[in-house]
Amino acid sequence: MNIYSKFIAQIALVLFLLPLPATAETVKCSECGMTCDVAAKFTSRIVQGGQTLYFCDIGDLFSYLKRKKPSPTRVEVKDYNTGEWIDAYKAYYVHSEKKFKTPMGWSIASFKDKDRASEFGTAMDFDGAARALK
Repeated sequence: MNIYSKFIAQIALVLFLLPLPATAETVKCSECGMTCDVAAKFTSRIVQGGQTLYFCDIGDLFSYLKRKKPSPTRVEVKDYNTGEWIDAYKAYYVHSEKKFKTPMGWSIASFKDKDRASEFGTAMDFDGAARALK
């Protein structure tokens, strides 16, 4: 092994031992159990009794609401364009398998603004999205 190879090996070892920089917060999806990135565009959440339940895919949120019928304090989704948390009941949704590749394959995105949603397809309100995701 020449001196150059030893140097590269030492650098690789040092880099391997260094702690990784902090990444986005990850949690477990309350519907499917998959790890989800809280910062992701398709992540959603329910706040209920001081507890926050996260979902890796908006479709998982709808599935959970249909199956469990909880009485949450808040239900929130992310605006597809900004990543801002918004009220799920006031959001607009677009279902498109071609445009949205979501973690669990539900292919639905949420939007704060109906006009912005319409740029991606047919905009639906909360109840319309729930019916579309049977």
